[in-house]
Parts: sequence; C-alpha cells; structure tokens
Amino acid sequence: MKYKGFFVKITPDKNLLREDKNGEIVACDGFTIEVFSGESEKVAIDVFSAAVDFELVKNSLAEAEQFAKDYIDCEEKEYQRMLDEFNINK
Repeated sequence: MKYKGFFVKITPDKNLLREDKNGEIVACDGFTIEVFSGESEKVAIDVFSAAVDFELVKNSLAEAEQFAKDYIDCEEKEYQRMLDEFNINK
C-alpha cells in the first residue's frame, strides 16, 4: 500500500506479545507493519505492530490499514526528518 509517499507492507502475525489489564503477557493475532521509503523496500523507516483487542478491534486488513495510516500521520514529520538526515530519496 502506498500512503503519503511511503510504501507500507502489512503482514499477518500470530504471536504479538502484549500486556493485558492484569499484567499478564499474552500472545495475540494481528499485523506487523513496515514502512519503507519506496516500493523497492530497500530503506526501512519504521516497523511496528497492531494486535487484536489492543490496537485493533477486529482482525481485519482494512482495520490494520487504517491503523497504519493513522500512525504514519502522527509520525510523518519524523519520517521526513529521517529521510532528509540520511539524504534518502524516495
């Protein structure tokens, strides 16, 4: 998926660890999300995850895509700063 000039790769994941409200570590289904400077996937800018019942309400690609967009919206200035600092062209 392309978003705001970045290439976003979303991969289903089955073992995302989160801490529940009781302080227990639980393994969750969800998605690993990678943000690259371009479609070549040569320069990874960020990697994060979204787990069902934590960052996501349900296990759906559409919801993971929206989470990724929201996350990129929040981090866009930092991503651009990183690209500028390392002189990486998209």
